[in-house]
Amino acid sequence: MEKVCDISPFSMKKLFFTWCSIGITSFGGGAITQFLIQDKFIYKHHWLTEAEYTTIIGIGQITPGINILAYTILIGRKLAGWRGSILSVLGLIIPSAAITLALSAVYLNISQYPAVQNGLKAAFAAIFGVSIVTNWRNIKPILQHGCHEGTLPLLSFLLIMTATAILYCVFHVSVILLYIMGSISGIFVYTFIIKKKPRSPK
Repeated sequence: MEKVCDISPFSMKKLFFTWCSIGITSFGGGAITQFLIQDKFIYKHHWLTEAEYTTIIGIGQITPGINILAYTILIGRKLAGWRGSILSVLGLIIPSAAITLALSAVYLNISQYPAVQNGLKAAFAAIFGVSIVTNWRNIKPILQHGCHEGTLPLLSFLLIMTATAILYCVFHVSVILLYIMGSISGIFVYTFIIKKKPRSPK
């Protein structure tokens, strides 16, 4: 029997305070913030699907500026229009900015102690672990879609990801150029491999 997710009731107030809770607890940068966004919007409230979030990530990655801010605007826009975007940005920024100012003031007074430096190094290791989980959640819908379409589309997606990593790490190709090349490759895969693949009758 297929499991049915219980979607939490949506309201503008709940949207704002959901972002506030993310802003308050997102210590560790973008990876942690993404992890919390996934937890709240996909797995807790079920306001977004994994595929919808992956699409938002894709759009956010090609926009200039801060990616997390782009995700916030796009999620708010999808759920509640421009009012949702404004509330989402305010909910994320206000508490996190206040905490950042307070912690910066404290850090300036204790940064010289070795225990503080060692603690930060351990925190970076934990953040890296969370970033692995976050990136796996981002890429999982793409792999699932490739598996659903068949072996050849899946291999095509894996080839695009591997080639992009090699071009960036070894040949230092511009990120913008990689985005363009990846988009063109994705269009090619959809047009000439997925779309033309014969569908089995249901």
